[in-house]
Amino acid sequence: MEVKTAPIKLGSEGYFGLAVYKADGTEVTEKRVSNTENVVTYTGAYSLFFGGGNADLLSPMYSQVGTGTTELTRASTGITNLLATTSTSSSVSRSGGNEVSNEDGTATLTAVRTNNFSLGAVVGTISEVGLITKSGNNFIAGQLIKDEFGSPTTLTLLADEQLVVTYTLVLTYPNGSGSFSQAAPVVGSGTVTTPSGTSDYTMYAQPFFNEYLGTEVATRTAGADSEYLFLSSTGEPSYGFGSYFSPSVTHDGTTGVSMNFSSKTVAPTDYISSDISFISAGVASTTSYYTRVEPTTKLSVSRDNSSSSALIVVEFVPALVKTSSDSMTVHMTMDFVI
Repeated sequence: MEVKTAPIKLGSEGYFGLAVYKADGTEVTEKRVSNTENVVTYTGAYSLFFGGGNADLLSPMYSQVGTGTTELTRASTGITNLLATTSTSSSVSRSGGNEVSNEDGTATLTAVRTNNFSLGAVVGTISEVGLITKSGNNFIAGQLIKDEFGSPTTLTLLADEQLVVTYTLVLTYPNGSGSFSQAAPVVGSGTVTTPSGTSDYTMYAQPFFNEYLGTEVATRTAGADSEYLFLSSTGEPSYGFGSYFSPSVTHDGTTGVSMNFSSKTVAPTDYISSDISFISAGVASTTSYYTRVEPTTKLSVSRDNSSSSALIVVEFVPALVKTSSDSMTVHMTMDFVI
């Protein structure tokens, strides 16, 4: 049984602002640069969405400035002519309501960082700004400094001045309401045929972030302890394979990302059911079945706010039937556009 999502859109954008201060903390207001739109690179978008358990979106990052004059694009690997990098990095907490539902099957998360250069650390004329991760030095985003008309401009800094960079990143992704009042968005559909008949299936994207002990800190990325769970029409899990696997994630270098879950086969006598209404894929316990599915909204629910979480839920209508004479092979793939 092969099931595959349609390409799931993951949106990313951002902007930066610059402020200059004297040693006494007084702002040099004539040197203020209001929010300038930047480009999130291909590598940056991949890093933001697939960069680990808490996502690089939230992880420490450095700001950079340079003297280049070339417009940055999504294919850029760094600012053109690096002049200086902040000596300290800043991370982002997801507390404070910085993730909001758009009430259209998507949610938007806004992450704001403020990075300070030391007094006198940047002296001279700068023309470009960038953002890199502390771990791996992945180039996330950047652009030329521009005026209010969108034309490239420069900023000159003196030895008795301090530059402060405020960087904002905005991610948009499929998401159901955290209150479970809004259904999970549909990201794929098709049919499967078994010895017992043909069923239509619908694939539902899950919230991008998972709650952990009451706080939303972990992204639902593929992990070494991923698993398929079979669930009944009530959303209760009835079978797990009992062995974890590590999905592979590949990036084509531009906008395409594919997450390939391992193919798993249930032997004829290992599991028998006339009500396989859902199959979920993601991080889960194979013994305690911490994850269930809310049948109305199709949202995966972690029973104990643990790291157990499904990345995808598939519903079958009518429910799949597996007899003691049947083996059943499951293979799921998720495609993304970043």
